[in-house]
Amino acid sequence: MRQDSGLNPTSPIPLYFQLQEILRRKIAAREFVPGDLIPTEKELQEQYGVSRITVRNAINGLVFEDLLVKKQGYGTIVAKPRIVEDFASLLSFTEKMKGQGLSPESFETRVLKVERLSPPQRISDHLALSGEDAVIYVKRLRLLNGEPISVFESYIRGGLGIGEDEDFSGSMYEIFEKDHGLTIVGAEKTIEASSAQGDEIAFLDLREGDPILIIKHTTFTENNVPIEYAEGVYRADRYKYVVRLKR
Repeated sequence: MRQDSGLNPTSPIPLYFQLQEILRRKIAAREFVPGDLIPTEKELQEQYGVSRITVRNAINGLVFEDLLVKKQGYGTIVAKPRIVEDFASLLSFTEKMKGQGLSPESFETRVLKVERLSPPQRISDHLALSGEDAVIYVKRLRLLNGEPISVFESYIRGGLGIGEDEDFSGSMYEIFEKDHGLTIVGAEKTIEASSAQGDEIAFLDLREGDPILIIKHTTFTENNVPIEYAEGVYRADRYKYVVRLKR
């Protein structure tokens, strides 16, 4: 082991944990900033005079803590802070970003497409529509500090007075509640892990096979009437969901 490695082989603290603490301090001191590649496993072995398993255990611990991210074929990089969404309350994207202390200038919703259409059967089923009913279809891209983090498709029940000329770059819930006097009473969400493919690769600046989260939700108004069904694809490296449970 190198004399200047900063590791103490006589300490009861395992070497992998000591190395992990060194890397954590370097990240905190911004010697490595989000998006930076850290040294390779071989370079860390040579620099600190430790085994490959010691290096891997140290890195895996920081990956588990969301401080590092492994990119296959690229290396290990310092992770960008994740957006943490708490399922304890029902908030719009805009409300969530503001709730995390982000300024309105740091996040953006780009409207990619808006049209009135006859929905496929699966959408009609989610919204409890008859075969004659139309929906407003809205596709949006969400960005944080200019980086795409999710792409979302919403299907809004027709007959609510909501048209294609709405400003869908803001809060959808604000359109429902403030602009059209609807009362949102709740929503049902499902989360699935998947891998990037198709259009989301280009929209979210991903590579095929990168991990993603697929979030589906149905929004309900009074009398449990579904008014919006949405499907979103989120970058798994930028989102984390928290569920608080009580017993």
